[in-house]
Amino acid sequence: MKQNRNYLFKDPEYQAPEKRIPYVDTLDFFVEGAEVYGEVYVPGEIYARPLPTVLLVHGFPGIVSSDDLAQALCRAGFLVMRMNHRGAWNSEGSYSISGCVTDAVALAKYAAIEGAERYGVDPERIFFCGHSMGGNTVLNASVRLPWIRGTVMMAPYDLAYAFTKQEEQSLRDMIASSDGRLLRLNTKAEQERVFQDAENHWQEFHFTNAVQAMKDRNLLMIGGTLDQVAPVQEMIEPLWTELEKLGSAANHQKVYFSAEHGFQSCRVALTETIADWLLTLI
Repeated sequence: MKQNRNYLFKDPEYQAPEKRIPYVDTLDFFVEGAEVYGEVYVPGEIYARPLPTVLLVHGFPGIVSSDDLAQALCRAGFLVMRMNHRGAWNSEGSYSISGCVTDAVALAKYAAIEGAERYGVDPERIFFCGHSMGGNTVLNASVRLPWIRGTVMMAPYDLAYAFTKQEEQSLRDMIASSDGRLLRLNTKAEQERVFQDAENHWQEFHFTNAVQAMKDRNLLMIGGTLDQVAPVQEMIEPLWTELEKLGSAANHQKVYFSAEHGFQSCRVALTETIADWLLTLI
């Protein structure tokens, strides 16, 4: 059968023994020589192959991983790959903001080739979905990959905010808060390396620089009106305003919830919103 939103929060029945039930596999691929890990959520074989696929990208480690979203989309028939960026959690290598974009590009290419062979990924229906700093990641990875079917930005964080609104110290504090527990940034020098990488790339990654590239690309931006980490007026409205000026036949949507940065007050509505948008594009 086709993807079905009725199973976002309900388990499908698997009565035919010849149909494989859903399962989770280890995501394991290499980026510039570093081994990157994560999970692959594979729908049961009641769903026709090849499968539309969502590449789920976390933000600054330790905030939100969105496993609930991965499980719901898998039940509804989407294959989901969720990676841990280089240097984050158990993945090898060193973490950086620009490296996250490189990781996402590598994940998309892995999904389109190895993922198609191993899991039944449909290379023509691959979507990015990123939260917070992951919103920056998926937007800028999508700019580099014009074949991505659609991009979801949840409470996206635009680095330009830190460097144009005198919020550099807040960014430094966020980087330092890991203190080696999540990013292995055990020294001041390592923390400074991550900050300098952000400073070197914020102009390149500035959301409004993506306007021309995303004008005719499918894009869903979701924000929380109570979000003090990534205020919607700073993070979403500038890009949305520029896209509206140009007009587009693509599926551009903006959705706001009365929620804070992690959408904890509306995870069900968040999941339904994303699923409904994805379903219009498959």
